Amino acid sequence: MFFLQEVSFMSKKVPCIQHVMDTSQGLNRHMTTRAAVMTGVGGTIGTGLFLSSGDVISTAGPGGAIVMYLIGGLIVWLMTTCLGEMSAAMPVSGSLQAYSTEFVGPAMGFTIGWVNWIGGAMTITAQVVASAIIMRDIIPNSPTWLWIVVFSALLFGVNMLDVKIFGNISFWASSIKLIMIVAFVIVGAGMMGGLGSGDAVGFSNFSDGAFPTGLAGMGAVILTSFYAYAGTEIVASTAGEIQDENKMGRAINITLLVLIGSVVISIAIVAALLPWQQANVLGSPFVYVFRNAGMPSAALIVNIVVLTSALTSGNYFTFACARYLWSMAKFEQAPKYFAKTNKNGVPARSLIVSMLFAMIGIVAQFVAEDTVYLFIVYFIGGANIFMYSVICISQYRFRKRYIAEGGDLKDLKFRVASYPLVPILGVLAFLVMLVVSLIDASQRTGIIVSAICYIGIYILATLYVKKHGDARAKNIDM
Repeated sequence: MFFLQEVSFMSKKVPCIQHVMDTSQGLNRHMTTRAAVMTGVGGTIGTGLFLSSGDVISTAGPGGAIVMYLIGGLIVWLMTTCLGEMSAAMPVSGSLQAYSTEFVGPAMGFTIGWVNWIGGAMTITAQVVASAIIMRDIIPNSPTWLWIVVFSALLFGVNMLDVKIFGNISFWASSIKLIMIVAFVIVGAGMMGGLGSGDAVGFSNFSDGAFPTGLAGMGAVILTSFYAYAGTEIVASTAGEIQDENKMGRAINITLLVLIGSVVISIAIVAALLPWQQANVLGSPFVYVFRNAGMPSAALIVNIVVLTSALTSGNYFTFACARYLWSMAKFEQAPKYFAKTNKNGVPARSLIVSMLFAMIGIVAQFVAEDTVYLFIVYFIGGANIFMYSVICISQYRFRKRYIAEGGDLKDLKFRVASYPLVPILGVLAFLVMLVVSLIDASQRTGIIVSAICYIGIYILATLYVKKHGDARAKNIDM
Protein backbone atom coordinates (compact mmCIF):
# COMPACT_ATOMS: atom_id res chain seq x y z
CA MET A 1 0.00 0.00 0.00
CA PHE A 2 2.88 2.34 0.69
CA PHE A 3 4.36 1.83 -2.78
CA LEU A 4 4.91 4.90 -4.92
CA GLN A 5 5.87 4.28 -8.52
CA GLU A 6 9.21 5.92 -9.30
CA VAL A 7 9.94 7.00 -12.84
CA SER A 8 12.58 8.96 -14.69
CA PHE A 9 13.21 12.69 -14.56
CA MET A 10 10.78 14.76 -16.56
CA SER A 11 12.34 15.76 -19.87
CA LYS A 12 9.99 18.64 -20.50
CA LYS A 13 7.49 20.75 -18.66
CA VAL A 14 3.82 20.83 -19.64
CA PRO A 15 2.07 24.24 -19.39
CA CYS A 16 0.64 23.88 -15.88
CA ILE A 17 3.99 22.74 -14.47
CA GLN A 18 5.87 25.47 -16.31
CA HIS A 19 3.48 28.10 -14.99
CA VAL A 20 3.92 27.00 -11.37
CA MET A 21 7.70 26.91 -11.77
CA ASP A 22 7.75 30.35 -13.42
CA THR A 23 5.64 32.00 -10.71
CA SER A 24 7.38 30.38 -7.73
CA GLN A 25 10.90 30.21 -6.45
CA GLY A 26 12.55 26.87 -7.12
CA LEU A 27 14.40 24.80 -4.54
CA ASN A 28 18.05 23.79 -4.49
CA ARG A 29 18.71 20.05 -4.57
CA HIS A 30 21.09 19.56 -1.68
CA MET A 31 19.27 17.16 0.67
CA THR A 32 20.24 13.52 0.99
CA THR A 33 17.61 10.80 1.31
CA ARG A 34 18.71 10.19 4.90
CA ALA A 35 18.32 13.87 5.76
CA ALA A 36 14.88 13.96 4.12
CA VAL A 37 13.73 10.97 6.19
CA MET A 38 15.10 12.54 9.38
CA THR A 39 13.39 15.86 8.59
CA GLY A 40 10.07 14.17 7.92
CA VAL A 41 10.02 11.82 10.90
CA GLY A 42 11.73 14.14 13.38
CA GLY A 43 9.69 17.14 12.32
CA THR A 44 6.40 15.28 12.75
CA ILE A 45 6.89 13.28 15.95
CA GLY A 46 6.25 15.47 18.96
CA THR A 47 3.71 16.16 21.68
CA GLY A 48 0.99 14.79 19.41
CA LEU A 49 2.47 11.40 20.30
CA PHE A 50 4.16 11.98 23.65
CA LEU A 51 1.36 13.96 25.32
CA SER A 52 -1.90 13.86 23.32
CA SER A 53 -1.80 10.06 23.26
CA GLY A 54 -2.90 10.18 26.89
CA ASP A 55 -6.27 11.57 25.80
CA VAL A 56 -6.58 8.97 23.03
CA ILE A 57 -5.85 6.02 25.32
CA SER A 58 -8.06 7.28 28.18
CA THR A 59 -10.99 7.97 25.85
CA ALA A 60 -10.83 5.12 23.32
CA GLY A 61 -9.13 2.44 25.41
CA PRO A 62 -6.00 0.47 24.44
CA GLY A 63 -7.45 -1.27 21.39
CA GLY A 64 -9.33 1.81 20.26
CA ALA A 65 -6.13 3.90 20.47
CA ILE A 66 -4.22 1.52 18.22
CA VAL A 67 -7.05 1.40 15.67
CA MET A 68 -7.37 5.19 15.57
CA TYR A 69 -3.62 5.71 15.09
CA LEU A 70 -3.66 3.14 12.27
CA ILE A 71 -6.59 4.95 10.62
CA GLY A 72 -4.76 8.25 11.07
CA GLY A 73 -1.70 6.75 9.40
CA LEU A 74 -3.74 5.54 6.43
CA ILE A 75 -5.35 8.96 5.98
CA VAL A 76 -2.02 10.76 6.20
CA TRP A 77 -0.61 8.39 3.58
CA LEU A 78 -3.40 9.39 1.17
CA MET A 79 -2.61 13.10 1.60
CA THR A 80 1.16 12.77 1.60
CA THR A 81 1.33 10.78 -1.61
CA CYS A 82 -0.83 13.41 -3.32
CA LEU A 83 1.47 16.19 -2.19
CA GLY A 84 4.52 14.08 -3.02
CA GLU A 85 3.51 13.71 -6.66
CA MET A 86 3.10 17.47 -7.06
CA SER A 87 6.27 18.28 -5.10
CA ALA A 88 8.33 15.97 -7.30
CA ALA A 89 6.89 17.45 -10.52
CA MET A 90 6.99 21.08 -9.30
CA PRO A 91 9.68 21.52 -6.61
CA VAL A 92 8.87 25.09 -5.54
CA SER A 93 8.93 27.08 -2.36
CA GLY A 94 5.61 27.69 -0.64
CA SER A 95 4.35 24.57 -2.38
CA LEU A 96 0.97 24.31 -0.63
CA GLN A 97 0.08 27.87 -1.53
CA ALA A 98 1.48 27.61 -5.06
CA TYR A 99 -0.40 24.39 -5.89
CA SER A 100 -3.73 25.53 -4.46
CA THR A 101 -3.42 28.82 -6.34
CA GLU A 102 -2.72 27.09 -9.66
CA PHE A 103 -5.10 24.13 -9.45
CA VAL A 104 -7.97 25.41 -7.28
CA GLY A 105 -7.91 29.18 -7.59
CA PRO A 106 -6.14 32.39 -6.48
CA ALA A 107 -8.58 32.94 -3.60
CA MET A 108 -7.85 29.44 -2.31
CA GLY A 109 -4.11 30.03 -2.58
CA PHE A 110 -4.55 33.25 -0.61
CA THR A 111 -6.58 31.35 2.01
CA ILE A 112 -4.10 28.48 2.31
CA GLY A 113 -1.35 30.98 3.03
CA TRP A 114 -3.30 32.32 6.01
CA VAL A 115 -4.40 28.84 7.12
CA ASN A 116 -0.73 27.89 7.14
CA TRP A 117 0.18 30.85 9.30
CA ILE A 118 -2.72 30.61 11.75
CA GLY A 119 -2.35 26.83 12.10
CA GLY A 120 1.39 27.22 12.62
CA ALA A 121 0.94 30.03 15.15
CA MET A 122 -1.58 27.95 17.10
CA THR A 123 0.89 25.07 17.01
CA ILE A 124 3.40 27.35 18.78
CA THR A 125 0.71 27.85 21.42
CA ALA A 126 0.11 24.09 21.68
CA GLN A 127 3.81 23.35 22.10
CA VAL A 128 4.28 26.09 24.72
CA VAL A 129 1.23 24.92 26.71
CA ALA A 130 2.46 21.31 26.41
CA SER A 131 5.88 22.38 27.69
CA ALA A 132 4.24 24.10 30.66
CA ILE A 133 2.21 20.95 31.41
CA ILE A 134 5.38 18.85 31.34
CA MET A 135 7.15 21.28 33.70
CA ARG A 136 4.17 21.05 36.05
CA ASP A 137 4.72 17.29 36.06
CA ILE A 138 8.46 17.69 36.71
CA ILE A 139 8.01 20.43 39.33
CA PRO A 140 4.57 19.93 40.93
CA ASN A 141 2.54 22.99 41.89
CA SER A 142 4.70 25.36 39.82
CA PRO A 143 2.56 28.03 38.06
CA THR A 144 1.59 27.23 34.49
CA TRP A 145 1.56 30.86 33.39
CA LEU A 146 5.18 31.29 34.47
CA TRP A 147 6.41 28.46 32.25
CA ILE A 148 4.33 29.76 29.35
CA VAL A 149 5.99 33.17 29.66
CA VAL A 150 9.47 31.66 30.09
CA PHE A 151 9.19 29.33 27.10
CA SER A 152 7.60 31.99 24.89
CA ALA A 153 10.44 34.37 25.72
CA LEU A 154 12.97 31.60 25.04
CA LEU A 155 11.56 30.87 21.57
CA PHE A 156 11.34 34.57 20.79
CA GLY A 157 14.92 35.20 21.89
CA VAL A 158 16.40 32.30 19.93
CA ASN A 159 14.65 33.41 16.75
CA MET A 160 15.59 37.06 17.23
CA LEU A 161 19.28 36.51 17.92
CA ASP A 162 20.38 33.70 15.66
CA VAL A 163 18.29 31.52 13.34
CA LYS A 164 21.40 29.64 12.16
CA ILE A 165 21.19 27.30 15.14
CA PHE A 166 17.72 26.17 14.01
CA GLY A 167 19.00 23.42 11.72
CA ASN A 168 21.47 21.93 14.21
CA ILE A 169 18.98 22.00 17.08
CA SER A 170 16.28 20.35 14.95
CA PHE A 171 18.59 17.59 13.72
CA TRP A 172 19.84 16.59 17.15
CA ALA A 173 16.41 16.92 18.74
CA SER A 174 14.96 14.68 16.02
CA SER A 175 17.71 12.14 16.66
CA ILE A 176 17.00 12.18 20.40
CA LYS A 177 13.29 11.62 19.82
CA LEU A 178 13.89 8.63 17.56
CA ILE A 179 16.45 7.13 19.93
CA MET A 180 13.99 7.51 22.81
CA ILE A 181 11.23 5.77 20.86
CA VAL A 182 13.52 2.85 19.97
CA ALA A 183 14.72 2.60 23.58
CA PHE A 184 11.16 2.79 24.88
CA VAL A 185 10.01 0.01 22.54
CA ILE A 186 12.87 -2.24 23.64
CA VAL A 187 12.50 -1.55 27.37
CA GLY A 188 8.71 -1.57 27.16
CA ALA A 189 8.67 -4.95 25.44
CA GLY A 190 10.93 -6.24 28.20
CA MET A 191 8.62 -4.84 30.88
CA MET A 192 5.67 -6.58 29.21
CA GLY A 193 7.63 -9.82 29.61
CA GLY A 194 8.42 -9.18 33.28
CA LEU A 195 11.62 -7.12 33.10
CA GLY A 196 12.18 -5.19 36.33
CA SER A 197 9.07 -6.12 38.32
CA GLY A 198 9.23 -9.79 37.50
CA ASP A 199 5.52 -9.83 36.64
CA ALA A 200 4.75 -10.35 32.97
CA VAL A 201 2.04 -7.81 32.11
CA GLY A 202 1.70 -8.94 28.51
CA PHE A 203 -1.54 -7.73 27.00
CA SER A 204 -3.63 -8.02 30.17
CA ASN A 205 -4.80 -4.40 29.85
CA PHE A 206 -6.32 -5.32 26.51
CA SER A 207 -8.15 -8.32 27.92
CA ASP A 208 -9.65 -6.09 30.62
CA GLY A 209 -11.27 -3.96 27.94
CA ALA A 210 -9.66 -3.18 24.59
CA PHE A 211 -12.60 -1.03 23.44
CA PRO A 212 -14.23 0.11 26.69
CA THR A 213 -16.07 3.07 25.17
CA GLY A 214 -16.88 1.54 21.78
CA LEU A 215 -17.23 3.53 18.55
CA ALA A 216 -18.27 6.68 20.42
CA GLY A 217 -14.97 6.77 22.28
CA MET A 218 -12.99 6.16 19.10
CA GLY A 219 -14.87 8.91 17.29
CA ALA A 220 -14.16 11.30 20.15
CA VAL A 221 -10.40 11.08 19.51
CA ILE A 222 -10.34 11.20 15.73
CA LEU A 223 -8.73 14.66 15.74
CA THR A 224 -6.40 13.96 18.66
CA SER A 225 -5.05 10.75 17.12
CA PHE A 226 -4.52 12.46 13.76
CA TYR A 227 -2.69 15.29 15.52
CA ALA A 228 0.23 12.89 16.04
CA TYR A 229 0.76 13.08 12.27
CA ALA A 230 0.23 16.85 11.97
CA GLY A 231 3.06 18.37 9.96
CA THR A 232 3.55 15.30 7.78
CA GLU A 233 3.36 17.58 4.75
CA ILE A 234 7.01 18.35 5.59
CA VAL A 235 7.81 14.85 4.28
CA ALA A 236 6.55 15.46 0.77
CA SER A 237 7.76 19.06 0.70
CA THR A 238 11.37 17.89 1.10
CA ALA A 239 11.00 15.76 -2.04
CA GLY A 240 11.84 18.71 -4.24
CA GLU A 241 15.18 19.21 -2.45
CA ILE A 242 16.58 15.68 -2.61
CA GLN A 243 19.86 15.42 -4.50
CA ASP A 244 18.83 12.31 -6.46
CA GLU A 245 15.28 12.80 -7.70
CA ASN A 246 15.04 9.08 -8.47
CA LYS A 247 15.09 8.42 -4.72
CA MET A 248 12.13 10.67 -3.92
CA GLY A 249 9.63 7.82 -3.80
CA ARG A 250 11.93 5.81 -1.57
CA ALA A 251 12.39 8.73 0.82
CA ILE A 252 8.64 9.28 1.21
CA ASN A 253 7.93 5.55 1.57
CA ILE A 254 10.60 5.04 4.23
CA THR A 255 9.51 8.14 6.11
CA LEU A 256 5.87 7.09 6.23
CA LEU A 257 6.70 3.52 7.22
CA VAL A 258 9.03 4.68 10.01
CA LEU A 259 6.61 7.38 11.19
CA ILE A 260 3.47 5.24 11.28
CA GLY A 261 5.36 2.23 12.61
CA SER A 262 6.93 4.28 15.41
CA VAL A 263 3.62 5.78 16.45
CA VAL A 264 1.56 2.57 16.36
CA ILE A 265 4.15 0.29 18.00
CA SER A 266 4.97 2.75 20.80
CA ILE A 267 1.26 3.36 21.46
CA ALA A 268 0.63 -0.40 21.58
CA ILE A 269 3.32 -0.79 24.26
CA VAL A 270 2.09 2.21 26.29
CA ALA A 271 -1.46 0.86 26.16
CA ALA A 272 -0.23 -2.56 27.26
CA LEU A 273 1.71 -1.20 30.25
CA LEU A 274 -0.55 1.65 31.39
CA PRO A 275 -4.17 0.98 32.44
CA TRP A 276 -6.30 3.20 30.22
CA GLN A 277 -8.07 4.70 33.25
CA GLN A 278 -4.75 6.24 34.38
CA ALA A 279 -3.96 8.04 31.12
CA ASN A 280 -4.62 11.78 30.64
CA VAL A 281 -3.04 14.91 29.11
CA LEU A 282 -1.79 16.33 32.41
CA GLY A 283 1.38 14.33 31.84
CA SER A 284 2.93 12.05 29.26
CA PRO A 285 1.67 8.45 29.33
CA PHE A 286 5.24 7.44 28.44
CA VAL A 287 6.34 8.99 31.75
CA TYR A 288 3.50 7.31 33.66
CA VAL A 289 4.66 3.90 32.44
CA PHE A 290 8.08 4.28 34.09
CA ARG A 291 6.67 6.00 37.16
CA ASN A 292 4.24 3.13 37.74
CA ALA A 293 7.13 0.69 37.35
CA GLY A 294 9.04 2.43 40.15
CA MET A 295 11.64 3.94 37.82
CA PRO A 296 11.55 7.70 38.65
CA SER A 297 14.92 8.41 37.02
CA ALA A 298 13.73 6.94 33.70
CA ALA A 299 10.49 8.92 34.02
CA LEU A 300 12.46 12.14 34.51
CA ILE A 301 14.61 11.42 31.45
CA VAL A 302 11.52 10.81 29.33
CA ASN A 303 9.97 14.03 30.61
CA ILE A 304 13.09 15.97 29.60
CA VAL A 305 13.03 14.39 26.12
CA VAL A 306 9.34 15.21 25.73
CA LEU A 307 10.02 18.79 26.86
CA THR A 308 12.86 19.05 24.34
CA SER A 309 10.55 17.70 21.66
CA ALA A 310 7.89 20.29 22.43
CA LEU A 311 10.31 23.21 22.49
CA THR A 312 12.13 22.23 19.28
CA SER A 313 8.80 21.80 17.52
CA GLY A 314 7.75 25.18 18.85
CA ASN A 315 11.06 26.62 17.61
CA TYR A 316 10.43 25.27 14.11
CA PHE A 317 6.96 26.79 13.92
CA THR A 318 8.18 30.08 15.41
CA PHE A 319 10.84 30.26 12.70
CA ALA A 320 8.40 29.25 9.96
CA CYS A 321 5.44 31.41 11.01
CA ALA A 322 7.48 34.61 11.08
CA ARG A 323 8.49 33.91 7.51
CA TYR A 324 4.99 32.86 6.41
CA LEU A 325 3.66 36.26 7.46
CA TRP A 326 6.69 38.12 6.07
CA SER A 327 6.30 36.35 2.73
CA MET A 328 2.57 37.11 2.46
CA ALA A 329 3.32 40.75 3.20
CA LYS A 330 5.96 40.77 0.45
CA PHE A 331 3.35 39.53 -2.01
CA GLU A 332 0.62 41.90 -0.77
CA GLN A 333 -1.52 39.27 0.94
CA ALA A 334 -0.80 40.75 4.37
CA PRO A 335 -0.14 44.32 5.54
CA LYS A 336 3.16 45.68 4.17
CA TYR A 337 4.10 46.52 7.75
CA PHE A 338 5.16 42.89 8.18
CA ALA A 339 7.49 42.89 5.15
CA LYS A 340 10.27 44.61 7.12
CA THR A 341 13.30 42.83 8.54
CA ASN A 342 15.81 44.02 11.15
CA LYS A 343 19.55 44.48 10.61
CA ASN A 344 20.12 40.76 11.16
CA GLY A 345 17.64 39.86 8.43
CA VAL A 346 15.05 38.63 10.93
CA PRO A 347 11.39 39.53 10.19
CA ALA A 348 11.01 40.89 13.72
CA ARG A 349 7.56 42.41 13.28
CA SER A 350 6.15 39.15 11.93
CA LEU A 351 7.92 37.26 14.69
CA ILE A 352 6.37 39.42 17.41
CA VAL A 353 2.83 38.96 16.09
CA SER A 354 3.34 35.22 15.66
CA MET A 355 4.61 34.91 19.23
CA LEU A 356 1.61 36.80 20.61
CA PHE A 357 -0.42 33.71 19.72
CA ALA A 358 1.71 31.69 22.12
CA MET A 359 0.70 34.00 24.93
CA ILE A 360 -2.90 32.89 24.41
CA GLY A 361 -1.84 29.84 26.35
CA ILE A 362 -1.70 31.90 29.54
CA VAL A 363 -5.46 31.40 29.83
CA ALA A 364 -4.58 27.79 30.64
CA GLN A 365 -3.72 29.00 34.14
CA PHE A 366 -7.26 30.35 34.59
CA VAL A 367 -9.15 27.54 32.83
CA ALA A 368 -7.34 24.20 32.83
CA GLU A 369 -4.19 23.09 31.05
CA ASP A 370 -5.74 19.99 29.54
CA THR A 371 -8.89 21.81 28.38
CA VAL A 372 -6.97 24.61 26.65
CA TYR A 373 -4.45 22.20 25.14
CA LEU A 374 -7.14 19.94 23.67
CA PHE A 375 -9.11 22.92 22.31
CA ILE A 376 -5.97 24.03 20.47
CA VAL A 377 -5.48 20.49 19.14
CA TYR A 378 -9.07 20.49 17.82
CA PHE A 379 -8.65 23.95 16.28
CA ILE A 380 -5.46 22.80 14.52
CA GLY A 381 -7.34 19.66 13.48
CA GLY A 382 -9.91 21.83 11.71
CA ALA A 383 -7.10 23.62 9.86
CA ASN A 384 -5.55 20.30 8.85
CA ILE A 385 -8.86 18.92 7.54
CA PHE A 386 -9.25 22.02 5.39
CA MET A 387 -5.65 22.23 4.17
CA TYR A 388 -5.16 18.52 3.53
CA SER A 389 -8.45 18.29 1.63
CA VAL A 390 -7.24 21.10 -0.63
CA ILE A 391 -3.99 19.16 -1.22
CA CYS A 392 -5.94 16.12 -2.42
CA ILE A 393 -8.18 18.28 -4.64
CA SER A 394 -5.12 20.04 -6.06
CA GLN A 395 -3.46 16.72 -6.96
CA TYR A 396 -6.66 15.49 -8.64
CA ARG A 397 -6.83 18.63 -10.77
CA PHE A 398 -3.09 18.64 -11.44
CA ARG A 399 -3.12 15.13 -12.91
CA LYS A 400 -6.22 15.91 -14.96
CA ARG A 401 -4.64 19.06 -16.43
CA TYR A 402 -1.29 17.37 -16.86
CA ILE A 403 -2.81 14.71 -19.12
CA ALA A 404 -5.04 17.23 -20.94
CA GLU A 405 -1.99 19.37 -21.74
CA GLY A 406 -0.12 16.46 -23.29
CA GLY A 407 1.90 15.28 -20.30
CA ASP A 408 3.15 11.69 -20.22
CA LEU A 409 2.74 9.77 -16.96
CA LYS A 410 6.10 8.10 -17.56
CA ASP A 411 7.75 11.52 -17.24
CA LEU A 412 6.55 12.03 -13.67
CA LYS A 413 9.27 11.37 -11.11
CA PHE A 414 6.73 9.33 -9.19
CA ARG A 415 2.98 9.17 -8.99
CA VAL A 416 0.32 8.12 -6.52
CA ALA A 417 -0.31 4.39 -6.41
CA SER A 418 -3.83 4.68 -7.85
CA TYR A 419 -5.41 7.69 -9.53
CA PRO A 420 -8.08 9.00 -9.13
CA LEU A 421 -8.85 6.66 -6.22
CA VAL A 422 -6.22 8.07 -3.81
CA PRO A 423 -7.19 11.78 -3.97
CA ILE A 424 -10.91 10.93 -3.91
CA LEU A 425 -10.48 8.66 -0.88
CA GLY A 426 -8.41 11.40 0.75
CA VAL A 427 -11.17 13.98 0.40
CA LEU A 428 -13.80 11.50 1.60
CA ALA A 429 -11.65 10.54 4.60
CA PHE A 430 -11.28 14.16 5.68
CA LEU A 431 -15.01 14.69 5.17
CA VAL A 432 -15.72 11.75 7.49
CA MET A 433 -13.28 13.21 10.03
CA LEU A 434 -15.17 16.50 9.88
CA VAL A 435 -18.59 14.88 10.37
CA VAL A 436 -17.42 12.64 13.23
CA SER A 437 -15.68 15.53 15.02
CA LEU A 438 -18.83 17.67 14.73
CA ILE A 439 -20.95 14.90 16.23
CA ASP A 440 -18.69 14.69 19.29
CA ALA A 441 -19.39 17.55 21.69
CA SER A 442 -15.82 17.73 23.01
CA GLN A 443 -14.38 18.41 19.54
CA ARG A 444 -17.27 20.43 18.10
CA THR A 445 -16.36 23.86 19.48
CA GLY A 446 -12.79 23.80 18.17
CA ILE A 447 -13.98 22.71 14.72
CA ILE A 448 -16.73 25.35 14.55
CA VAL A 449 -14.36 28.15 15.59
CA SER A 450 -11.83 26.90 13.05
CA ALA A 451 -14.47 26.72 10.29
CA ILE A 452 -15.75 30.23 10.97
CA CYS A 453 -12.20 31.54 10.88
CA TYR A 454 -11.21 29.92 7.57
CA ILE A 455 -14.51 30.44 5.77
CA GLY A 456 -14.25 34.10 6.71
CA ILE A 457 -10.71 34.26 5.31
CA TYR A 458 -11.83 32.61 2.06
CA ILE A 459 -14.66 35.13 1.61
CA LEU A 460 -12.25 38.02 2.20
CA ALA A 461 -9.71 36.41 -0.14
CA THR A 462 -12.34 36.10 -2.88
CA LEU A 463 -13.22 39.78 -2.54
CA TYR A 464 -9.53 40.72 -2.51
CA VAL A 465 -8.77 38.74 -5.67
CA LYS A 466 -11.75 40.27 -7.48
CA LYS A 467 -10.48 43.73 -6.61
CA HIS A 468 -6.74 43.27 -7.12
CA GLY A 469 -6.62 40.53 -9.75
CA ASP A 470 -4.90 37.15 -9.77
CA ALA A 471 -2.55 37.17 -6.78
CA ARG A 472 0.15 34.52 -7.15
CA ALA A 473 1.81 34.79 -3.78
CA LYS A 474 3.98 32.04 -2.39
CA ASN A 475 6.07 31.39 0.68
CA ILE A 476 9.84 31.24 0.78
CA ASP A 477 11.80 28.09 1.60
CA MET A 478 11.48 27.08 5.23
